[in-house]
Amino acid sequence: MYKKFKKDLTVIVLCGGKGKRLYPLTKNIPKPLIKIKNKPILKYIIDHLKSYEIKNFIIATGYKHKLFTKFVKKLNVSDFNFRIVNSGINVDIIKRIKDCSKKINKNILVCYGDTLVDLNINNLISFYNKNKNKIVFSSYTLKSQYGIIKIGKKGKVLSFNEKPDLGMYFNIGYFLFDKKNIIKMKKYTKFEKFLESRSIQKDLRSYIHYGKHITINTLSELSDAKLNLKNI
Repeated sequence: MYKKFKKDLTVIVLCGGKGKRLYPLTKNIPKPLIKIKNKPILKYIIDHLKSYEIKNFIIATGYKHKLFTKFVKKLNVSDFNFRIVNSGINVDIIKRIKDCSKKINKNILVCYGDTLVDLNINNLISFYNKNKNKIVFSSYTLKSQYGIIKIGKKGKVLSFNEKPDLGMYFNIGYFLFDKKNIIKMKKYTKFEKFLESRSIQKDLRSYIHYGKHITINTLSELSDAKLNLKNI
């Protein structure tokens, strides 16, 4: 089951943003190519997906796109298919996906170029196959950055929870859907608006990831990634 599905699967890795919150590191290099322990973030993502025998990749670029061409040339892998689609700077995710549409197979997996997870791709595919004709994306439990305190009368502390789960989830990417959804995207200019419309139509399903997760948006998160990378 997995082998046939993966043969028809194209991964789009979103790498077009400027990464302003990581400035000045991103002044000369795009965020997905920033190195953690001498290895670019993007290489971690690709190696993870390759470990599941996924072979077709599109790097959706914009900011400093020529550096991604150099990156792909250095990969030196003959049995994998890598392409680069440059949609320019300051465009929405949905345009990047649309621009890739002529180069994709039947199934599409869209992931962010700044998110490291130990996501089980086979389990994600199984979940998708149980939700035919839906758009599946991965989510992760939202935790408080602070200790949560319940306070009673006269300042009495009734309970204290250090950085608890908030009972809510946030999107970590790994969108999995059929190519037919590209047609539905045509009238939208924002990916979030497209997802909102699919939610209203009850076409969204979320695969909850319980493993490890690191999203790298800020210098602080980059420092955390360097410390916790061995857990991914």
